[in-house]
Amino acid sequence: MLINVDLTKLNAKNIIILANNQQVVAFKKTFNIQHGNAQLPIILSWKQYLLHTWHKINPNSSLRFIEQIESRYLIKQSIQKLGKKTNQHLLDEVIKNYNYYTNYLIDLSELYRSKIHSSKLFSIWINTYQDTKSNLDLIDLQDLPKLIIKAKISITKPHIYGFKTLTPQQQLLFDIIGYQQINAINTHNVSAFTFDTVTSEIFEAAKWAKTHFDINPNKSIAIVNPRSNDIQYQLSSIFNQVFGDLLTEIKEKSYTIPLRLRLNQYPIIQDLLSILTLSAQIQHNKIRSTLFNQVITCVYVFGYQKERSDRNLLKNQVLSLLTDKFNLDKIDEALSKCPILKTIINNIKCIQPTNDTLESHLLAFNNTLKTWGFATDRNLSNTEYQIFKKYLETSLELNRLSSYYDKISTQSAIKQLNNLTTQILFQAQTSKTNIQILSVSEAYGLYFDEAWVLGMTNQFLPTRLKLPRFITYDISIKHHIPHTDYKLIATDAKKTLASLNSIAGKVIFSYAVTHLGSEQLPSPLVKFDPLINTNHIRKIFPIALESINDTNTTHLEKTQVKSGVRILKDQMACAFKGFVHRLNIPNFNAPHIGINRLEQGYIIHNTLQYIYQKITSKKQLLALSTKELDKLILNTIKAALRHYPSSSFKKIEKLRLSRLIHNFIAVDKLREDFYILKTEQSITINIANLEFKIRLDRLDQMNNGDKIIFDYKTSSTSIYNWCDNAISKPQLPIYAVTNNVQGAAFIELTSHKINFKGLSEDSNSLPKQSKYKGKCQSWDKQLKIWKHILNTASFDFQNGNAAVLPNKNACNYCKFYLFCRVKK
Repeated sequence: MLINVDLTKLNAKNIIILANNQQVVAFKKTFNIQHGNAQLPIILSWKQYLLHTWHKINPNSSLRFIEQIESRYLIKQSIQKLGKKTNQHLLDEVIKNYNYYTNYLIDLSELYRSKIHSSKLFSIWINTYQDTKSNLDLIDLQDLPKLIIKAKISITKPHIYGFKTLTPQQQLLFDIIGYQQINAINTHNVSAFTFDTVTSEIFEAAKWAKTHFDINPNKSIAIVNPRSNDIQYQLSSIFNQVFGDLLTEIKEKSYTIPLRLRLNQYPIIQDLLSILTLSAQIQHNKIRSTLFNQVITCVYVFGYQKERSDRNLLKNQVLSLLTDKFNLDKIDEALSKCPILKTIINNIKCIQPTNDTLESHLLAFNNTLKTWGFATDRNLSNTEYQIFKKYLETSLELNRLSSYYDKISTQSAIKQLNNLTTQILFQAQTSKTNIQILSVSEAYGLYFDEAWVLGMTNQFLPTRLKLPRFITYDISIKHHIPHTDYKLIATDAKKTLASLNSIAGKVIFSYAVTHLGSEQLPSPLVKFDPLINTNHIRKIFPIALESINDTNTTHLEKTQVKSGVRILKDQMACAFKGFVHRLNIPNFNAPHIGINRLEQGYIIHNTLQYIYQKITSKKQLLALSTKELDKLILNTIKAALRHYPSSSFKKIEKLRLSRLIHNFIAVDKLREDFYILKTEQSITINIANLEFKIRLDRLDQMNNGDKIIFDYKTSSTSIYNWCDNAISKPQLPIYAVTNNVQGAAFIELTSHKINFKGLSEDSNSLPKQSKYKGKCQSWDKQLKIWKHILNTASFDFQNGNAAVLPNKNACNYCKFYLFCRVKK
């Protein structure tokens, strides 16, 4: 990575100003090649030059320079003083507009006088920020050019290179102190290719780079990617495949790819912040289940490898609580099996949460991480080490911000720390290879042997119109803010193209006709061959296929299983669907807003459990007054919903539940006399040696001695399929064949009607229903049929029967269709 400039006339006395740090590195390397061991001139980026000059002309100034984080906080404070709530997006936009205002020499009064409310508001915010800096004797980066100009001191005339367009602020400073422009040598050896998809475009560019690397590893190659955020991971994945670097540490890869993420987007920092948050929850003994499970299975927590199995069992114990929050006493037994973790938690528990300064909180955070043994018994990769080191540097900013805050809580301090890590964009140090994957801004002004520029679409050159949010259109045009006018866009596009044309001795431009199914058009500034490049398409030759019989797998050795009801249900519906349960494929619930159907089912079950644990007979139910019943239902609904945060969804659910439970109890009062024996009880079942647990919703005993098992359903159901060859809802039949009961029924709890649907030995044991029962036999005969069907399904599952023979409903909502071989 060099620059294409003759530097032989420069010497150590010169000052060179470059647009960015990439150019600084390339300039130094080029100078050394052209001058041998001669002393380097002073080579600085624009920011470095401003700081260097300011300190030189004001060595004893009382003004204190503030970096971006402190400046950002003060701008945020200025916005909040005027009663406006801030978020990251708003703050980013205000800072971007603040940079425009200073770089393009816009007068705040001009914005204030505009008839646009947002511009007037912005001018007030920035004026407040400027007053704050003045009162505290502070200056930021945007103040330095004005202060250097005001100093009226003779300054060495610099040479400048790599600025695509000087801002008015830069132009004013350079005009006053004088400067000399260093110009690159133009090459313009360009070819252009068209591809069918972005994937094939990247794949061909990766093969091209790999071929050059194999022939001459010393040749410098650039891959320029204008859409850095959009296809960053796709680029990385394809280059890893082509170069065989899939499992290679970043620092050792054959190529350099920038992956600039916010610091808190890296997993190690996410885990670190989670540990601090969990510690505060432990001290208050109000622990969020998901956060606890995330931390205890974190690889950075001391003792993870030694207690890995027990910590995962502890995680399962927390999941079984079926609650968002819990207290430590709920997991005492499972936690005692993880002695290292238990010691850590006990030590954290002993720390008393207090309000304190940010400076003190930072010390406390470091001690908390030591208590957890964060990253102490696991060797960090080179990348992880760099990220953690950057976190330690960033966290020190809390000390600087401490002077702006009174004493605050631990939770607030953690929030401030998270805000800091959000503001820092970080890229781990990469290998010094001759293959560089760069964004357009990073590539500007550099020079390589050969280069490939991806994504040359009309969305890149010329770019779209981009108007500042807080600076009016007429003021933006007047001050020539980039991308606010089509003439400015056209001028900028020509300069960008000229730079890309000269980035290497040979340059390839490419674009893809489609991306993610959407059509793309080429940049009108580049002449592309309309023929699509097909070099990336490999010839496919027919391969003889061999058929094997894979309808059976091995015999099941471990007969204790989870989700036994679902296993038998799926095995009866389709043997392959039953076999899939052996693969332990995790099930992921789709995200939802509010309370989903599954959660509604849990809430209804819990509500009815609370009610019928207190009311255990029809006699007690009838004895309740209307007021007592209303109070009982209201209290049980509150208890069932206590873990859900306050929201409109919760209010609606309370109303729905109240109406539903009142309707159900009204119907329940009309039944024959009953006594409730069990409710919501977990029971171990054995079907032909296949052992699993089922949850009993409710077991009643009637006056005639019959025991009836009930299953609550929140949607319409049917018992007709109980009596087919495949039992579609087998939970009640499974319980019936393994326990002494004389009936089984669904209780349908729907908004329009409450229904009892089932079978019983004595017809009076259940409310009157439709006489049509499909193929169902009398109770005793049906029990024998169920037992035979369930035993057969159990034997088939244990013996590995995995034939793809679905019944007519088996494929409905099946989650395994992607690798099922059913003919469709």
